[in-house]
Amino acid sequence: MQKIAHALLVCFVVLGLASCSNGDYQADPASNGNGAVNPITPLASSEFTWSGTEPMSCDINGTRWVADSVSFYLDDSGANLLYGFQFGKTPRIGFYLKDVWSGNDYSMEWKNYNRYAVFTDSLGYIDGTFYSYLSNSGGLKIVQNDSAVIKGLFYFKGISPNGKIVNISNGYFKIDKLL
Repeated sequence: MQKIAHALLVCFVVLGLASCSNGDYQADPASNGNGAVNPITPLASSEFTWSGTEPMSCDINGTRWVADSVSFYLDDSGANLLYGFQFGKTPRIGFYLKDVWSGNDYSMEWKNYNRYAVFTDSLGYIDGTFYSYLSNSGGLKIVQNDSAVIKGLFYFKGISPNGKIVNISNGYFKIDKLL
């Protein structure tokens, strides 16, 4: 009886694996098959070629989003904290940017806690908060960072703690520092 049960279990596992589909995944590192930035070959500085709408804008899963208002703070460690939102609505986007200088590119990806982005599409829900540091893809180019303004371009794949994904692309911010 135990041999029959074991044989059935093996059959179910084999049938289950045979019926799995990974979709239209493009495994070629040189391709851009799904429209997202390939994490194996992230953007070079010269590939940050887009512009945006002030004070902050980006494409969220392909849909254009523009912030109505932004905030800038400088924390005790010297990190730049940026927040963009629309009045009375979600989504919202925030950045924690420590040690960033004008003219430099930075990674915003897996376990990078010095420079990361947070996207929130529903306040207070774990599935509605997406972090760049849980992902394998993200970049930031600081165009200007002086005593008056911080300006940059960004993209990232945000992942929620439960594994949901959001793609943020063509990101732009130009925020006055009112210190």
